[in-house]
Amino acid sequence: GALGLAGPRPRLAGLARAVLAQLAALHSPELLEIVLISADHSRPLEERLAEWSWLGWLPHVRPGHGQDCRLLLAYDREQAAARTEELLRRVEDPAAPGPAAHPGPYTVVVVDGDPGGAALREAVARLAVAGPHAGIHVVCLAETAACSPASPVAGTYDDACAVTPTFRHCGAVALLSGDVASALRLMRVAPSGPVGPGAVAAVDAVSAAWAERFARAL
Repeated sequence: GALGLAGPRPRLAGLARAVLAQLAALHSPELLEIVLISADHSRPLEERLAEWSWLGWLPHVRPGHGQDCRLLLAYDREQAAARTEELLRRVEDPAAPGPAAHPGPYTVVVVDGDPGGAALREAVARLAVAGPHAGIHVVCLAETAACSPASPVAGTYDDACAVTPTFRHCGAVALLSGDVASALRLMRVAPSGPVGPGAVAAVDAVSAAWAERFARAL
């Protein structure tokens, strides 16, 4: 299914880097491709490019399904539309075996913020819901305050859905929590929202410099 990650930007970025680095370390590019959609115009392009530049060193972001691009990194809406259309064609392929029988390879689509535009939002939401049938799994990032007494779980979840509409379509979420966002609250999501108190884990986050060294070494 789809996973939503939410919290303050510095810790959120470190958590996302850790998640993707672990996926890349444990799966070869033949088994896993990574697609980035970071087209949220509420953040400057330079900021987004700097934050995700390390991904360009991973062999997992090189197109392996005939995509018309050099790297599977989308920083504007035109690029995002092209990548989502390519992925949706795989979702809509009647020969797709379904999530239980899908033999791979797999695709992780990182959706950072709001891709913008009704058509793109709808396309990304469809990937989050139906993508697993074609081996496509969405990781959705939403910049919010950390969960705390001042920002309880329900409020943080609603904030995440507001800034990143795809977040509402994630079957599980991990919300950064605590005074310095050093804990992670993992929760299953029902149509009505997060279910139960969830489980709490320590945050595994890495720096951009570490991530680039790691990616260059693969």
